[in-house]
Amino acid sequence: MKKVLLTTTALVMTAGVAAAEVSISGKTQVSVTATGNGDNVLNTHADINMALSGAYDNGMTMATTIGWDVGREADYNDDFQLDAAEGGASAASPNMTIGYAGYTFTVDGEGLDNLYDDANTSGNFGVAGSMGGVDFALTTNIDGGNSVNSYSLGYSTGDITATMTGTNDHGGVDATKIVVAYAMGDTTLTLTSDDADDNADTVTKVGVSTKIDAITFSYTAATNGTAGSSVGDDWDASIGYSAGALGASYSLDEDDRARLVVDYDLGGGASAFATMQAGAANDGSGDFTAMGINFKF
Repeated sequence: MKKVLLTTTALVMTAGVAAAEVSISGKTQVSVTATGNGDNVLNTHADINMALSGAYDNGMTMATTIGWDVGREADYNDDFQLDAAEGGASAASPNMTIGYAGYTFTVDGEGLDNLYDDANTSGNFGVAGSMGGVDFALTTNIDGGNSVNSYSLGYSTGDITATMTGTNDHGGVDATKIVVAYAMGDTTLTLTSDDADDNADTVTKVGVSTKIDAITFSYTAATNGTAGSSVGDDWDASIGYSAGALGASYSLDEDDRARLVVDYDLGGGASAFATMQAGAANDGSGDFTAMGINFKF
């Protein structure tokens, strides 16, 4: 029996005016999950991507990606849930990036990620670059209709980094977020002001993260966006450990939602994981457990 191992493949072709590169990469996952008091569910998932890029004699570059995503994936270290089933190859317009003279132009007929909140889309044309030490990005519409815009500005000096993001359509309202971070060795302090024009109060966050050898401690205290809310009404605390092939973290928040994540590098692009979420709902419906193996190629 012939066994075929699919690995990352790069094909480089030069044809006079352009050098083109095609690469294939992706990941697969097998997992067992359970939500609330439900039965165990066996899942498989595959995500395969083909990246196309080219460099041209006029100084321009081009890059785009074609994806194939099928099956159900255990989102074990972010949303702590079993994601919905994917349908395979996407029929959406490809996201295309063009670089020239230090600037990056991005076009996507289905909409780009909103720079204030990437869970939403914002416009179909974007430009990014740097000017006077300020990194900037902007998305907007150029094909008529209601213009949905978003922007990002970033600046760093010494140990201080400041970022401002905003949009004119965060659920139909304007929104602006400012994040300032100050690094002191292995400790980072973060201050965030998040204001959405929807009659809610500005959300203020104060965070600290510090690393001691293989252990990282993090704590964030925030207002909850309602009138009269105080810093600390909303909070998140976590402790993480990383040494060799093992990584683990435990977190807790103001709702007594506890999350435990363990990753173990098996080598060669494979890793095993186990996770548990408890306390998300009083009736146990928000509890989630998962274990499985990720394979990258």
